[in-house]
Amino acid sequence: MAMVHVTGYRTPSWGASAMLTTLRSPLAGRLARRITELRYLGRRSGRPIALPVAYVRHGDRVLVRVGRAATKTWWRNFSDPAPMSVWIDQRWMTGTGRVLFPGHTDYAATWELYRTGFPQTPAEGTDPLVVMTLDEAVDAAPAASAVGRRLWRRWFALVTVGELLGFAVPAVAGVAAARTTTLLAAAALLVAGAAEGAILGWFQGHVLASVIPGLARRDWILATMLGAVVAWSLGMVPMLTNGLAGWPPLLVVPAIAAGAAVMVSAMGTAQWLVLRRHLTDAGGWIAATAVAWLAGLTVLTAVTTPLWQPGQPAALTVAIGVLGGLAMAATMAAFTGTFLVWLLRAQPHPASIDMG
Repeated sequence: MAMVHVTGYRTPSWGASAMLTTLRSPLAGRLARRITELRYLGRRSGRPIALPVAYVRHGDRVLVRVGRAATKTWWRNFSDPAPMSVWIDQRWMTGTGRVLFPGHTDYAATWELYRTGFPQTPAEGTDPLVVMTLDEAVDAAPAASAVGRRLWRRWFALVTVGELLGFAVPAVAGVAAARTTTLLAAAALLVAGAAEGAILGWFQGHVLASVIPGLARRDWILATMLGAVVAWSLGMVPMLTNGLAGWPPLLVVPAIAAGAAVMVSAMGTAQWLVLRRHLTDAGGWIAATAVAWLAGLTVLTAVTTPLWQPGQPAALTVAIGVLGGLAMAATMAAFTGTFLVWLLRAQPHPASIDMG
């Protein structure tokens, strides 16, 4: 009996919600080996519930100990066998759960199996155990991993090219406008930044529209342009203010920090407005893209700073900028591609996502 996934899962507390947010992160690491997200529909209310649980998997069974059972109610939904699902090995697994109590024929043996994952557990069990018997089709991880790798490679290649082409526009515009007035240079860079966003958005949207049904490439391009314009506008503030000259010293550092935070998150926030219509947990895209751009800009600086020198020919300056742009684009594409693969796998409607 497979569980029908729906959006809008509720959590029993803020602490559980925070834990689930951590588990959904690609950086969960070792934590996800012992704790997972469990989902089910309330037996009486019919409401979709999600909560974090410590678990042990043994073959086709997932074992969950209900500590302090008297203070909890969720496990009572499985007094009779009921559908449930868990997130294990980077994919959703569905199955049927039921409660075992001390004295049940299988309880002692099941408790011993649970102790293989948590040796510190008392030798004699007194707590209920929720035992989930997985559906038969649980060995799709190798295929899912292969599909994820193909998607990542496709995203990495196209987005790297897209950002490289896009970044070349402001690189050339910056050199061309170097001898003009500050306002003209700022206007040229702003237009070039919009062009960069449009180009990057086209390449990203090309991939996303092929794997997320219903996603409009036009909306994605416009959102990416908007985010790029906001980022470039903030990036030009020091140029227009002569390095924030005249600002009170106590405001300079907070202003720079706040501006930098908005710059690296502007594009992800604008894109999230589109992505949230199609994917659950899409809010993580903002943080993922912010980290990606921060890493990319760091690589750009590391590559170009030693190479750019005063008095260089314009062509050499542009070439160095393009080289740095390539390094930045590859870094950004690698980070966002990794998160995209994870985000698509984590969807509660995996069948509706075509990751091929």
